[in-house]
Amino acid sequence: MAFAVVAYLSFVAMRSAVDAPAVGLQYRLACGLCLALLAMAMSRAKTTWVFGAVSVAYTLMLHAGIGLNIVGLASPLLWALPAMVMVVMGAAPLWLTPTQFLFGTVAFYASGLPVLLNVHGAHDGVYFVCWSWVAISFLSAAVLHGCFYWLRRNHFLLEDQLVQLAATDPLTGLQNRRAFRQGAEKLLSTPDESATFSAIFVDIDYFKSLNDRFGHSVGDQMLHEVAQILKAQTSADDNVSRIGGEEFALLRPGGLRGALGFAETLRVAISGIARPDGALTASFGVAEYRAGEGIMSLLDRADEALLRAKYSGRNRVCAERAAADDAARLKAIQSPGSDALARGASSREPLRQPWDDHYLTSHFQPLYSLSHQKQVGFEALLRGERDDGSVIAPAILFAPRPFTSESDLDRVSHALHLANAARVIPDDAWVFLNILPVSFVAEGYADQLADIARSAGLGPERVVLELLESHGGSVDDLSRAAAQYREHGFLIAVDDFGAGHSNLDRLFQIRPDLVKLDGELIRATSPGARQPILPKLVSLLHQAGMLVVVEGVETTDELILAVESNVDFAQGYLLGRPATTITPPEPVNRRIDHAFDVIAEGRAHQHARFESELHPYRLALDLAAQAYSGGVPLEEAFAPLATLELCISCFILDESGRQVGLEVNGMASAKAGDSLQPVANPRDARWDHRPYFRNAVLRPGVPVTSSPYLSLASGRPCIAVTIAVPTEQGRCVVGVELDWSLERLPWPAVD
Repeated sequence: MAFAVVAYLSFVAMRSAVDAPAVGLQYRLACGLCLALLAMAMSRAKTTWVFGAVSVAYTLMLHAGIGLNIVGLASPLLWALPAMVMVVMGAAPLWLTPTQFLFGTVAFYASGLPVLLNVHGAHDGVYFVCWSWVAISFLSAAVLHGCFYWLRRNHFLLEDQLVQLAATDPLTGLQNRRAFRQGAEKLLSTPDESATFSAIFVDIDYFKSLNDRFGHSVGDQMLHEVAQILKAQTSADDNVSRIGGEEFALLRPGGLRGALGFAETLRVAISGIARPDGALTASFGVAEYRAGEGIMSLLDRADEALLRAKYSGRNRVCAERAAADDAARLKAIQSPGSDALARGASSREPLRQPWDDHYLTSHFQPLYSLSHQKQVGFEALLRGERDDGSVIAPAILFAPRPFTSESDLDRVSHALHLANAARVIPDDAWVFLNILPVSFVAEGYADQLADIARSAGLGPERVVLELLESHGGSVDDLSRAAAQYREHGFLIAVDDFGAGHSNLDRLFQIRPDLVKLDGELIRATSPGARQPILPKLVSLLHQAGMLVVVEGVETTDELILAVESNVDFAQGYLLGRPATTITPPEPVNRRIDHAFDVIAEGRAHQHARFESELHPYRLALDLAAQAYSGGVPLEEAFAPLATLELCISCFILDESGRQVGLEVNGMASAKAGDSLQPVANPRDARWDHRPYFRNAVLRPGVPVTSSPYLSLASGRPCIAVTIAVPTEQGRCVVGVELDWSLERLPWPAVD
C-alpha cells in the first residue's frame, strides 16, 4: 500500500509537468495524505469487516486522485485507463473475502463511470478499448484475488486452528489452564466495581484408583463425561476450564451463595456418572471475588476450600473460610470465657452455644476399662436443641451450610465440650473429643486447642483426640500433626477403625495411643467356622503397641466377647447411653464382673467339650503310631484312624519336617474342593515351622494338639494332633489333620 502511495505521488508529479489547466496541487497532495493514513489504518484493523471498509475507502480515494489529476487534459482516457486497470489488479490482495472483492470493485468502477461518460472528444473506438481494458482488468483481478484468497484462507484457518489448540484441552474440549487464566483476568478487569464473581474448584474423588485399577482409558472417559456435564450446566458467561489432571475450574458471575447452589447442582449431576466400582463423585471448593485481588489469589482461596472438602470426607461442597471479622467472631465464641458459654455457668444446667437457629450442647457417653471394671473416660458427643428443648436430628445438625464449614462447627464443639466436661467429668477420667482431619492438621490448632483445654481447667493429658478415620485425610499430614499434639500432652485415638479409609498402614504411620474399633467388628466372623475375628485383631493391635477400645457393645454376649478377646476398653448402649449428666457406674461394674464370671465358668466347660471331641482321635493316633513304629505299613496302621468322621488325612514327617511317603486320606477329605489344587499335594513340603511339629518334637511320645488354623491343603479351619515316635529310620512325627469347620465343634478356650 505504501508503494501505491508513492506511485500516486509520481503520477501527481508527472501531471504537474504537463502544460495544461489542473486542479490545485494542494488538493491532489491532500488526497495522497489520505491514502497514506488509510494505509496505516489497515494494519490496525481488528476485524475482517473493518479491514474491508478501509480497503474500499482506500481504492475509492485512489480513484478520486486519478480523477483530480486528469482534469484539464486533452486526452484524459490515455492517462486514466492504465491507472484504473492497475488499481483494480493491484487491489486484489486487499480483499479478505469474495464479498469484499465484489463490493469494492463494483464501487470503484461505479464511481469512475461518470468521469468516463463526461469525457469530451472521445469516439466509439476509444470507448470500446476502454471497456475492453476494464473487462480484462476485472477478470485478471478476479483471478489474482482468488489465488490470494485461497492462500490467505488456508493460512487463516491454520492460524485459527493453532490458536484453538493452544487454548483447548484436547481430551475434554474445555479451555486449558493458560486460556482460563487469560480469560479470567480479562473478566475480572471489568470497570464495573459492583460486579460479583465466584470461582469454583472441582476435583474428582479417588481418580488415581481409576487409572491404577481399570486403566487410563477409563479415567479419560470419566474426565470426558465430567466435562460434558460442565458444558451442559454452564452458560456462555461462565469461564470453564480443565486446569490439569482431574481438576476443573469455573469462574462465573454472581455471589458466593449462588455459586454454592450451582456447585451442589454439579455435585449431584457428577454423582450420576457410573464408574466400574460404583458411582463417580467430586469435591468442590467455592470462593467469592474480592475487589482488587488477582485471579490466582481467588483460586487459592477456592483451592483451600477444596482441600477442606477432601479432608471432610469428599463428595461435598465447601465454601471459603470466613473473612477476618468472621474469624474473630468464631475465635470469640470458641473461648471458654466468652459470654456465649458463660451465661449458663452459674446454673446447674449444661452450657449451651447458640448456633444458627438452635443451640449446641454436650452429651457424654462413658467408656469402661474391662479389667479395672470402672469408668475411665467419657466421649463428648454434640447435640442440637431448640428453644423448647426438642432435639434436632443429626442429619439436620450436621448438614452442610452455605457460609459455615464443617470445620467451624467442629472447632466450636471442642470449646463447648471442654467447658462442659470440666463441670461434670471426674478428675481421674479422660475426655474423648472427636476431631475432623481438616481441623486436626490446621496450622496452629494444636496450640489453640491446648490453650482452650487449660482455660477450661483441663490439662491436655486428660484429653483424648478421636481422629475420625472415616473422613480420610493425608496420612503424612496427620502423622506430622499428631506429633504436635503429643508435645502438649494430648493422647491420640483413631476412631471408627474398620470403616471408611481404615487400613493398618495408616495406623502404623499415625501411631495412635488407642484404636477404637467399629462396632461391626464385634459381630464379624471368619467364614466357614463362623468364629469371631475380634480376638486376633486385638492381639495384632496390642503387638503394635496400641490399646483397644471396642464401640457398639449392645448385648451381654458382645460384652462377654469383648472381655474374652482381651479388649482394654468398651463403650456402648449396654454400658451407658449419652447424657448430659454422669450415670452411677456400679450397675455397669457388676455387669462387667458378671461377664468375667461367665467366661470363667464357660472356659472349663468349653475345655471339657474340646477334650471330649479330641479324645478318640488321640487314642486312635497313639495306636496308629505304635503300629507304624512296630513295622506295620503306613496305610494299614492308619486305617482305623482314617475312618473317623473328622479325619482329613494322616501323615508322617521326618526329622526335618518333610513328609515321608504319601498321606492317607480320611473320611473328611472328600469335602475338599479343587480350588486349592496347586497346593493340595504335600510332596516335598516342609512343616517344621508349624507349632504342631515343634511341640511334638519337644514332648516325644505324648500326643499334642494344635490350635485351630487354616489348612493350606484344604482351605478349611483344621486342628492337627501329632506325636513324635522312634522308627528304624530315625525319629519321626506322626499326625492327623482334623476338619474343624463344623459349627458344633468347640474351639479351645485359650489359643
